[in-house]
Amino acid sequence: MEIGKAVALSIANIRKEGLTDIFPRPYEVDLLKSALFTAKVSAEVEKRIKSNNLQSLGVHPIQHVLYPKKEPFDFRRAALMQPLDTIVHLALVLSIADDIERFRSPLREKRVFSYRFHPKDGYLFNSYYHYTAFDAFAQKKTKSNRVNVLVKCDIANFYDRINLHRLESTLLSLKIDKARVSLINQLMLFWANRDSYGIPIGGNASRILAEAALISVDDFLISNKVVFARYVDDFRFFAPDTKTAHSWLASFAERLFLEGLTINSSKTVIEDVSKRVSGAKSEEPSPVPTRVKANTAARMIVGYTGTVPTKFRKISPGEREKLKDEDLAALIAELEKQVVLLPNDIKRMLRVLVAKDAFSELSIMPKILERFPQFSPLVVDLAIKEADNIPTVTRTVLKNYFNDVILDAERIPEYILISSVLLLGTNGYKSEETILALFRNLKRNAGSYIGRSILDSLLGDANRSQVIEIRQFFNRADSWEKRAIIRLVHQHLPEEETRPWLKNIKGHLESDLFAVETIEPTKKTK
Repeated sequence: MEIGKAVALSIANIRKEGLTDIFPRPYEVDLLKSALFTAKVSAEVEKRIKSNNLQSLGVHPIQHVLYPKKEPFDFRRAALMQPLDTIVHLALVLSIADDIERFRSPLREKRVFSYRFHPKDGYLFNSYYHYTAFDAFAQKKTKSNRVNVLVKCDIANFYDRINLHRLESTLLSLKIDKARVSLINQLMLFWANRDSYGIPIGGNASRILAEAALISVDDFLISNKVVFARYVDDFRFFAPDTKTAHSWLASFAERLFLEGLTINSSKTVIEDVSKRVSGAKSEEPSPVPTRVKANTAARMIVGYTGTVPTKFRKISPGEREKLKDEDLAALIAELEKQVVLLPNDIKRMLRVLVAKDAFSELSIMPKILERFPQFSPLVVDLAIKEADNIPTVTRTVLKNYFNDVILDAERIPEYILISSVLLLGTNGYKSEETILALFRNLKRNAGSYIGRSILDSLLGDANRSQVIEIRQFFNRADSWEKRAIIRLVHQHLPEEETRPWLKNIKGHLESDLFAVETIEPTKKTK
């Protein structure tokens, strides 16, 4: 794809879907609604990419925030990129996305269901290929009279363990422009601190590169006549018998090893599915331990499979009718007596609770979160979305719990602090003094995004005195925080007080187009 088109598509996609599916959508994305500003950004990004060297890209080192995965002590390092860096990164990868897609398993073969490149209306991927389609296909496939054994497995720490040199070799083997591949490789190595492993987690550019990294693995499985389907690093093998299943799994593990990757053994499952076919003979149980089957009716998929979700997916009318028949009291009683909570039990309880409009039962969540804090972002998202339906006394319980979380900030992970600040900055739960106290006591090593989260939460409620206090922090702030402080000053200080300060700082922010645009929106020149 020609660079100009790639930049335009990058900006269009970011306007649609934001910078990442992990962090809240920042106001900077909405600045791109201005055609004049977008033209300025496009020209700058195109110039940087065409210079064809890492230094000219002008990108910043990546910061990271730990976000929960599936198990109580399992996390992923979500990448926090500056807005302009995200546009540059995505445009670079989009310029080769067509080439990557051409070498992937054809859609008609129904093997690979993840992130099929098909841009339309600002979106990048084919809307018919997603995790739900993959899961439905796998369920249907297991009912075939040729399939008696199902293997479920995934790759351990997939994004973090992608070998950048092997990725570069794969891209070059696809006959992609060497200079473009080299520039992408330099960028990945820079963000990996020259560590040779790992791509940023959370953006569409990395999704495209991750799919490229698995092309050779897919080709190997196809050439060895393995019957499989895949969604990102989540694989399903459909075998006629146990012997074949084990053979395929062993071959798969050996091939991954050549890529510097390994199977996640704790999540590998071999299932006897022969009984799904009428009249089929059942095989002996597999020697591989079978995990407890998840409750599929309450499945929530947000960005990544196998994770503790951070957003509460709206319940469909059909699902609501099914969940209304569930015994909510029994679900809650089971959670209360469990020593080790199971993620699927928590997710199901929350969905049944919402389906029954039993929002007062959310009062139990502080006790649950004490034992499984990774669910804090999901609970906060639900509490905000359903604030009008949640009784005042229940909102107070939630508010008090997250207020206490902030007061214990030094011992709390950043992602939980971010969620807590988000809730306490929302109508129905507001606790401005608690948030300000956190800001005043915030240490510079507290995290990459918590400072920005605090400042965003204060935007609508801060007074002049508080903004003047916050403004003193500007010279020590990072780029995310500086842009937020500029917004606070604009909104809460009079023009005669704002103008000289903004004029004084503008000269030091010329390379940050989003900061300059926040200070003074782009206007037409005569």
